[in-house]
Amino acid sequence: MKLNYSILMAVQVLSVLAHPSGGKKQTTTAVAAAAGTEVAASAVSTIADAAAATTTAAGAATTSAAAVKEEEEKDPNEVVQQSKFGVAVNLGGGDIKTDTNFPVGKNGNLEIEFKNTAARVLRVTENTTPGTAPTGFDFLEPVSYKVELGGGAKNLTLQKVDYIQSAASKAAGVDISKGQVGRLCAESNTFVVGAGVGELEFEADENELTLTVDNMVGEWAIFVPTGAAAATPATGAGAGAGVATPA
Repeated sequence: MKLNYSILMAVQVLSVLAHPSGGKKQTTTAVAAAAGTEVAASAVSTIADAAAATTTAAGAATTSAAAVKEEEEKDPNEVVQQSKFGVAVNLGGGDIKTDTNFPVGKNGNLEIEFKNTAARVLRVTENTTPGTAPTGFDFLEPVSYKVELGGGAKNLTLQKVDYIQSAASKAAGVDISKGQVGRLCAESNTFVVGAGVGELEFEADENELTLTVDNMVGEWAIFVPTGAAAATPATGAGAGAGVATPA
C-alpha cells in the first residue's frame, strides 16, 4: 500500500510539473504568432505608404506638367490687364497686343483690344442714359461705353471692341450668339449695327462678341435680339428707329 501511494503521489507531482511546461510552450507559440502578425502588419503599412507616396508624386508631376503647358501656351506678345471705368490706362506699343478688361456688368464685361507700334492712353466711361437701340434689339447691358484714346485711333495695327459674357449669364439662359456691338450715330441718337460698323464675330468657346473696327473712339453698346435677354434698358433707352446708316 505504501508503495502504491508513493507511486500515485509521484505521478501527480510529475503531472503538475508537466502543466507549466505546456503553458510555456503555448505562450511561446502565441508570442511567435503575435510577432508574425506585427511583422505582416508592418509590411502592409510600408506597402501602403509606398503606394501613397507614388500617388502623390504622380499628382505632383501631373500638376507640374499642366503648369508647364499653361506657361507654354501664354503668348509673350500679348498683355492682359484690368481697368476701371473713368480711369486712364496705358496701352503699350511695340506691336504687343494689349487686352484691357473692364468690370463685369449685368451679363458680362467690355474688353478693348489694342495693338500698335506706338503707345496710347485709353479711357472708357459708362453712360447710364444711352441713346436708342436698333429695331428688333434690346440692350444687353443697361449702359453704353464711351471710348477715348489719347494719341488717336488712326492706322492702328489692331483695334477691337469686345464683349465677354459671364458664366452666370450663360447659366441663366441668355443667348448672345446673335448679339451685336453697336456704335452710336450722334445725329439720330440711335445705335448702328451691321457690316458698316465693323467686322463682327461670335467666339463660342469664350462666349464672346468681338468687333474689329477702324476707329474705336466713340460710344458703343451691346445688343441682343428682342427677347434673348432680360436686361432692363437704361433710362431714356429703348427699341426705336431701326438700323441707322453709319454717320
